[in-house]
Amino acid sequence: MKHSDDSSPFINRDTLTNNLVQKMVLQRGGDHTVLSDEGLLASRRALISDDYQGDIWVFGYGSLLWNPVITISDQIQGRIYGYHRQFCLKTEVGRGSPENPGLVLGLDIGGSCVGIAMKVSGDEPIHELDLLWRREMLNSSYHPQLINFHADDDEKKAKKVVTFVMNRNHKSYVKNCPMPEKARMIASATGFAGPCRDYLIETHKALLELGIKDGYIEEIYHAVMSHS
Repeated sequence: MKHSDDSSPFINRDTLTNNLVQKMVLQRGGDHTVLSDEGLLASRRALISDDYQGDIWVFGYGSLLWNPVITISDQIQGRIYGYHRQFCLKTEVGRGSPENPGLVLGLDIGGSCVGIAMKVSGDEPIHELDLLWRREMLNSSYHPQLINFHADDDEKKAKKVVTFVMNRNHKSYVKNCPMPEKARMIASATGFAGPCRDYLIETHKALLELGIKDGYIEEIYHAVMSHS
């Protein structure tokens, strides 16, 4: 499977490689939690070393399902335990603004989450992983982890996948936000990566195409679509 063509003019291989996304975040938001290239590299090396041998799998549960950016060669549907899909990350630049922030997905503590394990391919899988770090760990709002993934066709045999769980100590973490307020934020916010509404629409579409049922996403999708 080839990497997807991103509909956003900013979140793609070129803009990530050239640090244009990082520059946009710094210019628009002045976010002091944005990691430097050295910080991103140190974060990745803390989880996956430069000389790592073996297959590398990444867990997709939100936008990675429809815009992985990295090159992948295989994918398997299954579930992780201990975390669930939640709109809990406030965005003031990519899908929102400081005056009108949006919300994007994170993996928050508790429950489980059905998604896709994606096998990283390419001549240099570590390079692909570094590209992913620039996409996911730009402002340290997530904690990168290796966790167990249980494939639908073999629940008893788990494989390790790289995933990014919510950093609950980050200033952008949103806790206990009522559904109507979440829907309002998603329906009305826009950033340099596009409308927050589109982020939800693409995620909802990807889950439907994969046959993944998520009542929470369905509820928030219909709440957002009810906004004019």
